[in-house]
Amino acid sequence: MFKFGFSAEEDKSEGEIFKEKQTISWKEAREVNPNELEKLDQFIEDCSTNSIEVQNKVISYISNIDVVLKLINDSNNGECDGVLTAEENHSDLLVGIYEGGLKIWECTHDLLNFIEMENLTLKDKKVLDLGCGAGIIGLLCIMKGAICHFQDYNEEVIRHITIPNVVINNSIESAEKFRYFSGDWSSYINLFEKEISEEDKFDYIFTSETIYNPDNYMKLHNVFKSLLKTGGIMYPLLYKLISRNLKSIFSL
Repeated sequence: MFKFGFSAEEDKSEGEIFKEKQTISWKEAREVNPNELEKLDQFIEDCSTNSIEVQNKVISYISNIDVVLKLINDSNNGECDGVLTAEENHSDLLVGIYEGGLKIWECTHDLLNFIEMENLTLKDKKVLDLGCGAGIIGLLCIMKGAICHFQDYNEEVIRHITIPNVVINNSIESAEKFRYFSGDWSSYINLFEKEISEEDKFDYIFTSETIYNPDNYMKLHNVFKSLLKTGGIMYPLLYKLISRNLKSIFSL
């Protein structure tokens, strides 16, 4: 019987999240261009939409269930193996294979509310939505006038949910103004450092519930250190199981 792992209970025990350590082949980072996506309009039209309201702003996003169904029905070239493998295992997370990008995690709502309550001035600021998944945080920043980059581990998430969500809240033309990246944080940093100057680094980096694996603490630390401009601000809202280890992340 078919079952969606994304509808599983929100709170996972530590044993379910932290899998037995094994050799992991991390995905190399690459930039994803919206122009690469074929039949994007049709893909969006075939998916139902939901919305999140933050004060007076409404953020629309396509149904992750519809996306998974389409990937199951349409994928025949292996590009969506991460999502499909996670679905077969009824899992929200598979280390190094699928990093949970189709699910809107609880802390996303907390970070949205924080950004609005703090009334952050983001107009013309350069923002990185790190581990963006559906891109909800980045979409709010765009509504506040930011220039946004989106990054998620799985390319299929960027292609099939992040970019479509930017399109339905803006337009295809607007989506092309922003940049999208997939892959592991280490190679993402290397990709950026080939071209980025201090002036072009990020004013803000937002991330929520992206680091459940202690092996990735240094990677997160290095993203902040390498890509945040002098005087820039990071807002990491982290998975509750490792909140007790915040000092170990930022003292590296």
